[in-house]
Amino acid sequence: MPKLSRRNFLLATGWVASGVTAYYLFKNEREFVRPTLVRPNEEAAAGWLQIKSDGTCRMYCPRMEMGQNANTGLAQIVAEELNINFEDIELIYPNTNEVITLAFTAGSVSLAVYSKPIARAAANLRESLRSRAASITNTSVNDVVDAEGGFTTPDDQFCRYADLVGDELVVLGDEELLNVPLYTFDATKSHKQIGRTVTPFGMRGLVTGAPVFTSDVPIEGVLFGRAIKPPVRNATIRHLDTTKVERVRGLVKVVRQDDFVGVVCETPSSLDAATKAIEIEWSLSQAINQQTIDELIDIDNTLAKGDLEQTLEVESHQADAAWDIDLRFEIQIQTHAQQEPRSAIARFVEGEQRLEIWTGTQDAWAVKRHASDDLGLDEDQVVVYPMRMGGGFGGREHYDVEKDAARLAKAVGKPVKAQWTREDEFTASRSKPASSHRIRLAANAVNQLTDWWHAYVSGHVFLSRDRLPGWLLPFERHNGDLGVVRGAHPPYEAPHKRVECKDVDFPIDLGVWRSLNGTPNTFVIESAVDELARQRNIDPVSFRLSNMSVEASRLSVCLRKVQSIAQRQQVPLSPGYGRGFACGIYEHNSYVAVSADVYIDPDTKTIQVQRMCCVQDVGLAINPDQLRAQIESNLVWSVGTALLERLEMGDGLVTSQNFHNYLIPRMGDTPRFEIEIISHPEIPPAGAGEVALIAGTPAIANAVRDATGVRPLRLPIELNHT
Repeated sequence: MPKLSRRNFLLATGWVASGVTAYYLFKNEREFVRPTLVRPNEEAAAGWLQIKSDGTCRMYCPRMEMGQNANTGLAQIVAEELNINFEDIELIYPNTNEVITLAFTAGSVSLAVYSKPIARAAANLRESLRSRAASITNTSVNDVVDAEGGFTTPDDQFCRYADLVGDELVVLGDEELLNVPLYTFDATKSHKQIGRTVTPFGMRGLVTGAPVFTSDVPIEGVLFGRAIKPPVRNATIRHLDTTKVERVRGLVKVVRQDDFVGVVCETPSSLDAATKAIEIEWSLSQAINQQTIDELIDIDNTLAKGDLEQTLEVESHQADAAWDIDLRFEIQIQTHAQQEPRSAIARFVEGEQRLEIWTGTQDAWAVKRHASDDLGLDEDQVVVYPMRMGGGFGGREHYDVEKDAARLAKAVGKPVKAQWTREDEFTASRSKPASSHRIRLAANAVNQLTDWWHAYVSGHVFLSRDRLPGWLLPFERHNGDLGVVRGAHPPYEAPHKRVECKDVDFPIDLGVWRSLNGTPNTFVIESAVDELARQRNIDPVSFRLSNMSVEASRLSVCLRKVQSIAQRQQVPLSPGYGRGFACGIYEHNSYVAVSADVYIDPDTKTIQVQRMCCVQDVGLAINPDQLRAQIESNLVWSVGTALLERLEMGDGLVTSQNFHNYLIPRMGDTPRFEIEIISHPEIPPAGAGEVALIAGTPAIANAVRDATGVRPLRLPIELNHT
């Protein structure tokens, strides 16, 4: 794409004709080919804010929307800085031709990364308008005082933003933004817009049935397409017979490109009939079953071979220490199980060699790059319109259903809507890998940890297939997979310590899943620490607190608070009841502690989670109600991880194909929640979208241990296989 100044880019995209606009940059020092991480150069991403000539505020959303409502929190920051109401901001979701490249939406970093740049831009708009007010009223800038939607002067003149903007175009570039006061992060200031509950943007559309999802977009003349998914992604076609599909009424075309086979039809019902009529046999390059995966991740076999590849932490390690705890844990494969099956609409304009794609994606610019490569187009010939997602969780970062729609649309020369079936969602998406762990702990006579050794084997997480070019993957994997190592560093002190791992390539496709490996690694850490405390007849919370590192002081506060909340209700003394605690740090700046109360039926051995308490510290809480909703969703998912979810493997295929054989929590599985949020107005907000999940799962496992005396060693927990 040719170089284009941001000032001219604004004009070229029709963003602004008059008013005052500020753009602000997002930079990331890491440079990847894929996914879209913004690079610190001339092409670094810029977002736009504008006070229009009528005094209203427009804001381009820098984040894709999948339920966390990060843009709502960012808009609250804008409102706080501009002294306007949150409801007075017009939020616009841009396509890939309307803004310079934005980083992909993932990792619960939206507020952490974007809050200060967007606050700085809004504050500069405010101060630019203050200077105008001072000039117009012949008043000293220091005497122009903030008021709602404008300013007042000592002689009681009220200057509305609309009075100050005018019809001319004024652009404040990032290099022109000054270090002006940021109201959002001023702990001494009384906040009006942040720290309060607001209705998230787009909520009315969700409850009234507006076309917010891709499948709702009205495109004239759209056809319906579907690609035939292999049992696993690395399968190749052995035999294909399409003779029967030719008789299906409504068939438009059968499309084949190497191992890609798809059909395009006039109606959804004819599409179902056509896909069923295609006979296809697949060849597998590698055996695919649970035994194969179990052998790949066998930690004890890997240790015996001395085959661990990456040392994450080591300090005076003593391999021959007198271990008090020596446990092996096994974690299941999980998939995203998002409620909205992914879909995409592609329209290929043959004469103009232009491709348009509507899709719910976490990385619109990766879709743009992949589509241009796939169809042989220049990137500026592809435009992606990001739509709201009914769940993402890391599962929508790739070029998946978009590839189906783009190839089929080009093949027929008409717009095509492709939507995955529920079976496709389970068998063709990228799942969280299984892992196996060996952890050994030792403590001295005064119950201080002396030795820590944690070794594990996992599948790839972040560096999955299609994330990078195939030739580059081995080199990047040699440098370490940031998803595999997440959560592996314990928050506890021990003078002798070693943490090491290995990640391997599974015969099924893997990818990012909510919290990445933060959940399995924290589950192992918190289970082992809990077991050591119980074997020494020490209160597990006290044991944790006495061994917590100095750097984890905020985590200690969370743990003490959640214990206090949990103790407001006593655990029944009857058999089958138990309480467990767990805590963890997510990405160095989000702290969480959880308690779980469970009841286990003595006859059926059914585990019911009755109550969960959570204390979470994520710095400044922008929208406490939305934060609470994220915590609740994480805790529900932790019930699924602990007790229900497992992607089942058959011989040569994934056998979990719908919600009848991939169980997720229902309303009856949902416990009562008691949640407390610790807000630090002086600390920028951190992530919340996947934090509580890391502690919820081990808290449930520790409660089962408390109730039964048996340590759960594999997930999901089955009391006859602990």
